[in-house]
Amino acid sequence: MPQVTSGTEFLLPGSPQINLAPHIDLAEARVLVVEDNEFNRQFACAVLGSMGLHLVECAPNGVEGLAKVVTFQPDLVLLDLMMPVMDGQEFLRRLRAIPDYHDLPVLVTTAMDTQEVRNATFALGAADYIDKPINRQELVARVSVHLRSHLLLKRLGKYHARLAHDLQTAQAMQEALLPTAAYLRETTARYGLFVDALFAPSAELGGDFWGLLPVDDHRLALFAVDFSGHGVAAAINTFRLHLLIQAASSHAGDPAAFLQALNQALLPLLPRGQFATMIMAVIDVQSGTLTMANAGGPAPVIGIGGATRRAATSHLPLGIAAGASYTNQVLGFPRGSHVSLYSDGFSEMTDQSGQYLGEAGIEALVAECIDGPPSEMLKRVMDGFARKVPGRPEDDLSFIWVASLSG
Repeated sequence: MPQVTSGTEFLLPGSPQINLAPHIDLAEARVLVVEDNEFNRQFACAVLGSMGLHLVECAPNGVEGLAKVVTFQPDLVLLDLMMPVMDGQEFLRRLRAIPDYHDLPVLVTTAMDTQEVRNATFALGAADYIDKPINRQELVARVSVHLRSHLLLKRLGKYHARLAHDLQTAQAMQEALLPTAAYLRETTARYGLFVDALFAPSAELGGDFWGLLPVDDHRLALFAVDFSGHGVAAAINTFRLHLLIQAASSHAGDPAAFLQALNQALLPLLPRGQFATMIMAVIDVQSGTLTMANAGGPAPVIGIGGATRRAATSHLPLGIAAGASYTNQVLGFPRGSHVSLYSDGFSEMTDQSGQYLGEAGIEALVAECIDGPPSEMLKRVMDGFARKVPGRPEDDLSFIWVASLSG
């Protein structure tokens, strides 16, 4: 008797044996036999029992068979074609009309062995065909193959559903790191600073995040972070850094010193080859200044009096070198000024012709932000760029716009 509970092994040329299929235990598998002949039902049940399959139910026609599919929830159906009340082909036709049973394997058993019947049966959704009188070894082999495949797909489906749920939970947790709309309104009321942002990860999870840290009644710190890589690993690093930032938030008034402290804290936590770019700026609405330090991020764009400039000073990203040092750049930031922080995913976006947005494109975007809500404008701009996955950018994107309100 074939061994039906072990994985299938394949011998590759010049290679040792490799088990390409995981262990699938058929003991809990459910099989439904839809057959009007009593002898054939007993024979099928005996063969299935010899395989260790004891969760077996029978139906004498297609009508009772369809009812048992719903109540018994089989993993495989053995189906006779010629039956009273409802034959096998009508059973197949009705079964495949139910979305939940599109993938349920149905093995047809029949003495009507003509090419025309075979073609029609496969067209209706049969998974395999077994001639009558049934050969015991053939029945064992075909049942075991189709059951193993079906159970493996069920296992993968459950794993995928669990993974999707976990990713959805993690995505909600990551989005919770970002300032809420209510918090942004409070910021405007407290500091006279309008803040708008766009955050678009390239997958369910990403390595970008940004935030605001009140320093005192007239100073507000803002930061933008972009971790190397994408997905789960990058997202875990954002949680690590978020905790470090919150722990050190009382010292956020000095961006350079703050970045240096974060760099030292991240070094023992990040695996080799992982790092983060981070821009931190402190806006002092009382003195009308902006103090900024940059750890490897794209140069922010600053608008003052209708003219824009780039704050190009930059140093090593966080998590690379223990001796990295950072310096502050102090700029005037009177009322009516604005500053834009963004991740390099924006400047590296390409349009349908393959042209990069580039730094000049970023400055053009900033100019457009003056005339409308930046996040809405940026969403429209993104729609014109190429994407490998519909609805998602190729890289994690974040863009933060802060403007000092006039008057």
